[in-house]
Parts: sequence; structure tokens; C-alpha cells
Amino acid sequence: MRHLTAAKRYKQLRDSVSEPAKGQGFGHKEWVLSRALCRYVRFELKSVPKPQRGQALELLIRQWTPFNKTASYLLWNQDHAQVWAWDGERVESAIRSHKIKPNNVTIIPETLLQRRMGKGVFLVSCMEGYEGQVWYDQSLIGSRWWPELPSSGEWINLQRDAGTLPENQSHEIPSAITAHLADKPWGKSAVLGRSSLDGRKFEAWAIPLVAMCLFAGTMWYGTQWINLQTSTEEFDAEFQSLNKQTGPIIEARGKALESLNRIKQLYSLDPYPNQISLMSKVAESLPQDGSFLNEFEFTNGKLKITVTSPTKLVSSDYIKRFQSIEIFRNVQAVTTNNSTSLALSMDIALKSETKIAEISKAPKKEEPAPTLH
Repeated sequence: MRHLTAAKRYKQLRDSVSEPAKGQGFGHKEWVLSRALCRYVRFELKSVPKPQRGQALELLIRQWTPFNKTASYLLWNQDHAQVWAWDGERVESAIRSHKIKPNNVTIIPETLLQRRMGKGVFLVSCMEGYEGQVWYDQSLIGSRWWPELPSSGEWINLQRDAGTLPENQSHEIPSAITAHLADKPWGKSAVLGRSSLDGRKFEAWAIPLVAMCLFAGTMWYGTQWINLQTSTEEFDAEFQSLNKQTGPIIEARGKALESLNRIKQLYSLDPYPNQISLMSKVAESLPQDGSFLNEFEFTNGKLKITVTSPTKLVSSDYIKRFQSIEIFRNVQAVTTNNSTSLALSMDIALKSETKIAEISKAPKKEEPAPTLH
């Protein structure tokens, strides 16, 4: 007898959505996202106080992802956060096209339904393409998706990005493991930024309420002042009553200002220029010979790009070109099998060390950067 999952499970790939077979599943609906549609990162928040970690993580994700509307699946692992993020607008549009309300479906990245490993580096065959995974103590340290089988250079880069020491790196690409999707994910998602979201909701109604109360109190006070001019005793009584009523409002305003100050401190946690600024700087650095940016990935001060050109690329020329720019440090080229494609990795200098200007909007004439995985 064929085993059927209890949920009606839809599977979204890059160019299509597969619906559950007729009679398959019942009850609630699940929307499984192909690994190709997700980005994965593991943030360390050991230096951030626990009460502020939710807000800090939300800011980090906002800086890390290029989407207008980011949706995510979050797992807390002691002082680390494992985050799968995707384009919320794209996925929500696909869900609605199947006449499903987004609030009535559970979105699960494909990796969460694969087998949870213990320790080592693995190559997993996904619904489409392949995912390289680095595990340690049942925690996913690093992950990378490829549409085709990875090259040896890409395999080494996966392990290097995960912090694997050179002597422990595996140079041989293993056979791909065929992934079978489980009935349930191996980790339950936490709510991202619950405290910060609640804070925004509080501001949405509390600030107008406080303003209205202050305005009403002022009007009431003014009316009473006119009336109480004829009676000092009544004036004193009403004045004391007003002080008692406005006391909690003033105290609430003080707490709101303290919260605003904490939020500003959290924003200062990001020491690096934003991704739009970096993309703009990279675009300015490319030669005007038809070369274009094919891949862009920035995490924790490390930038990786892939440049494609109609002509053969010389790695030393690009290293000199990027090394001459103040913000790029330790520029290195990664060998690829394609002479017209060049992968570069480099360190990004802190904002305090450079004079790069933060850019809030991309140039109008620049083509949008491709979706990176």
C-alpha cells in the first residue's frame, strides 16, 4: 500500500508548480519550495543579548536578501540562527494562482523535508539540481545549490565557506544522495522578529493614541483653565487630576523613546556597506567590453562574484582592477572551466574604513541583478 502524506502537498519549481495527485493527502495544505528558489545562511548572534536577537536577526536578513518582500523559515540553534529565505512576492503569486489563500498554506523549503545528517559533507539530488551540504553536530553549517553537478572548485568553495579547515576538506565529489521528502520537516520554524513586529504594531496604534490623548488632555486642560479662573480650589483639584492622568502617558512616551534608541543601536550592528552599494561599485569596476555580472553573493564581509564576458578573461587583470578599489581587499580568482567566465572572491572593508556612499536605489539604466542562489 502506497504511503500518502497527511497534507495536500504542492511543489514549486523554478518554472512550474506540481499539484498533489487526485486523492493524495487531506487536511491542511503544504507548499514545498525547490532549493533553487531559496537562499540559505547561518548567522552567529553570540555577541547579541538574547532579548535583542530577534530584532538583530531581522535586520541581518533584510541586509542579506535582495528581495522587495522577504519570507523565511527560521531555526534557532543555541547562539546561531539557520535561515532559509525566498522572494515572498513570487511565491505568494504562485500560491494565489492555484486559488489558495497564502495564510491557509504552510511553506516549507525542500531541505527541511530531506534527511537530517549528523556530520560531514554531502551532495543531495533535489527536486531540481543538486545541493551541497556541510553538517556538524546535526546542524547545517553550509549549503549551496547548483543546477548541474558541481565542479571540483565549487565543491572546495562550499567547504571553505563553511569554515572547514584545508586538512579536513574533501576533494572528491561523492555520489549524489537521492532525497525522499519526509511527511514532516525536521525542524519547526520560529516566528521571525516576533518582538520587533509586535513593536511595530504597538507603534502603529500606540503613537496615534498617545498623540490623541495628549491632544485631548490639552484641550480639556485649556477648557478647565478658563473655567477654573473663578475658583482657585477647583483649579487645584482639576490640575492634580490632570497630572495623574498624563503621568502614564509621559511614562509610555519615555519607554517608546528608549525602544527607538535600542532600534538605532541594532541598526549600527551592520558594519558593512549595503548590497546595493556593493553591486553598484562592482558594476562601475567592470570594463566596458560587454562584460556583465552573472553571480553575486555577500555574507559576513565576504563577497563572491562571477563575471561573464564575450571574450576570454584574464584573471590577473581583474584582480588588479578590483584590488585598486579601496573597498575591496584580498581579491582572489577561482579557477573555472569556462575561459569567458571568471569567479572572484574578496573581503569587504568596513564602512568606517572607506568613503563609499550608501545607495538607497539602484541606477535607473542598470539592468536588474540576476537572482542568486
